[in-house]
Amino acid sequence: MSAYFLGIDGGGTKTLARLEDAQGERITLKSGASSLTQDLDGAINNIAGLSRQVLARERVRPGQVHLACGVAGAGNPASAEKLCQRLRALGFASVQISSDAQTSLLGAGAGTPIVMIAVGTGSVAMRLGRDGEIRQYGGWGLAVGDEGSGAAIGKSLVRALLWELDTHGKAITALCQQVMTEVGEDRTQILPWLQRAGSREYAALAPAAFSHLPDCPLARDIISKTAAEVDRLIQAASGEDALPLAILGGLADKLSPHLHPDHQKRQIPPLGTALDGACMLARKKVVQFSSDSLY
Repeated sequence: MSAYFLGIDGGGTKTLARLEDAQGERITLKSGASSLTQDLDGAINNIAGLSRQVLARERVRPGQVHLACGVAGAGNPASAEKLCQRLRALGFASVQISSDAQTSLLGAGAGTPIVMIAVGTGSVAMRLGRDGEIRQYGGWGLAVGDEGSGAAIGKSLVRALLWELDTHGKAITALCQQVMTEVGEDRTQILPWLQRAGSREYAALAPAAFSHLPDCPLARDIISKTAAEVDRLIQAASGEDALPLAILGGLADKLSPHLHPDHQKRQIPPLGTALDGACMLARKKVVQFSSDSLY
């Protein structure tokens, strides 16, 4: 019986699934969001449904398929196990669940040793060492972490706006005036925004900081501090080993020019995607994972 390999990349905006046979790609399908953090049950249903759809299109039985899924929120073992149980119930030959950061790491270096940092709405750094071990740095979420992320930039912007309102009674910089149009003009508008705002709402403010470079001192200060936070994550993930560095995510191109020159010199274009990494994981031929890497 022929073996097939199904890789799934699930995130906060979309889900991709690719079925491969021994020779390579057979079919790739796309559906909506599948973040285990944002909507656990919805994400599980979406991933399971997309898996069934791919197999039905190719007339492949689940027992022929080794599945690997890299999905946002899989760092929570309980959520990852719930997804794993649902997929195992479909009858796959094997099921592996990892975070989308891990599959991004594998894809970025095509399975070779590398340091990867993802900077978008949130942030996380990971290293695939020469010994095959995967380690993660950061990625704790906006409440206590996500340094260098779009959400962290947005949080700094809101703090700057509140300080201007407290000390001057109005927004005095053009940057804070732009932020004010999104979050409100006074306490009666801003407090409700603060109560409902999450990472995505804060991250939506980040483009304003970049749009006011290089003429606004406040924007320069926020972006400089953000780049320093990314540099610190890179340094932590690198340790003493100057591995190639891949920077991914929606802010990668905007933040890269502001990073330390040594980190810019190490930067390489990603060799592949998170979906490539998931398919590698399904084939189980690239690296040996540490015992706590997968659920």
